[in-house]
Amino acid sequence: MKKIIKYLLLAILLLVVVFFSLGIFVPTINYETKVTVNNPVGQSFRVFNSPFLMSAWIPGLKNVRWISGRQNEIGSKWAMTIEEDGNQYIMTEELVAFKENELFVVKIENEDFTNDMEVRFTDKGVTSEICSYNHVTGKNIFLKSLFVFSKSIFIKRDKKMYEQLKKIIEETH
Repeated sequence: MKKIIKYLLLAILLLVVVFFSLGIFVPTINYETKVTVNNPVGQSFRVFNSPFLMSAWIPGLKNVRWISGRQNEIGSKWAMTIEEDGNQYIMTEELVAFKENELFVVKIENEDFTNDMEVRFTDKGVTSEICSYNHVTGKNIFLKSLFVFSKSIFIKRDKKMYEQLKKIIEETH
């Protein structure tokens, strides 16, 4: 009986070590989301960049509060309040790079993670392509390890969000 308990404890310890080592060896998860929109790039960018339409395509967005700077000004900051599964999250975003109709780069932070997000807009004539590149890093070893297992959830959530954005862009003239 003691031998079984010893092996069971050893197996549990090994699983814990493997779990936390994932956060050490894979501290950041990277993923991208692409969507093709049946509208020109100017229209796609205008809808994406409109503070009045954000809550229509960002799930759970309850509030956006400007902290400093002005819209589309590099270095400007704002706080977004998101409600998900009964929990409220406040994320601070800082605009890192901006080029109208082409590029929108932000650093998103909250108490759990940092996400360096780059959104590129590509002109395809009568259509446009929106591609979001995300680099998410947990703020502690547990979250870094957990995010390795949660990558598919991040991808699924972003895909749904960008499909909703596509729908809104195509409905807006």
